[in-house]
Amino acid sequence: MNGLKYARPGHGFVPNFNLTKKTDVNGQMEHQLFTYMKSECPTAANRFRQPILYEPIYTSDVRWNFEKFLIGRDGSPVYRYASTIDPRTSQMLDADIAAEIKKTIHGHSLDHGKTDIDIPTTTKTTDHQH
Repeated sequence: MNGLKYARPGHGFVPNFNLTKKTDVNGQMEHQLFTYMKSECPTAANRFRQPILYEPIYTSDVRWNFEKFLIGRDGSPVYRYASTIDPRTSQMLDADIAAEIKKTIHGHSLDHGKTDIDIPTTTKTTDHQH
């Protein structure tokens, strides 16, 4: 909240609405956003944790907290990552993000390809699962 109030947009801004809300990612009350994202990316884990407290159960279900989706510039899910992937240390996630940034810069740059952003060149390996 301090970030909103003092930094951006600043000037003492305090929203008069909730910024977060609990959302169901699986089951009968599943939010449509998660239905869409799960339909676009294969599952990131091979097993379910027990107990399962919702129905219906599908193989594409989000398995655990902190499962992540990488969203491309066009708003479509690009990759899905298991909850065990730590975004602070994952070279695979860094490489995937860099690849998406390169697509944006080289495909749709607003400054015709001129940029000050240094994008590392990395190669994905097949021993990592998205």
